[in-house]
Amino acid sequence: KITTDDIMTQIGGLTIQQAMEQKRMYILDHHDYLMPYLRRINTEGVCVYASRTLLFLRDDGALRPVAIELSLPDGGVGGSEISRVFLPASQGTDAHLWHLAKTHV
Repeated sequence: KITTDDIMTQIGGLTIQQAMEQKRMYILDHHDYLMPYLRRINTEGVCVYASRTLLFLRDDGALRPVAIELSLPDGGVGGSEISRVFLPASQGTDAHLWHLAKTHV
C-alpha cells in the first residue's frame, strides 16, 4: 500500500531508484510472516499489527522512518486484510498517529 508519492518528499531530493542504488533505502518487513497469526494473537486481549516500514539513511548516518504500513486481518473469513499507511507528521492528529505507528513497529 505504500506508494512512491508517499515517500518522495522524505528522501532528500533523490528518486527511489537513486536511493536504492546508493543503498540508502531499507525495509523492515514484519508483514507476511505475522499475518497468519494475528487473529489468534489479537483474541488474547492484545492488539498486534503486521507492519512494513521504509527507512531512509540520512547524510548524517541516521536511519529515518519515512512510511509505515500497519495491517490487520479483516473481520471476515479468508485472507483479506485492512491496511493503513502512516507518514511523518509534526502537528495535529497525524503527528499522534505517526508516533503510535512508530510505537507499534
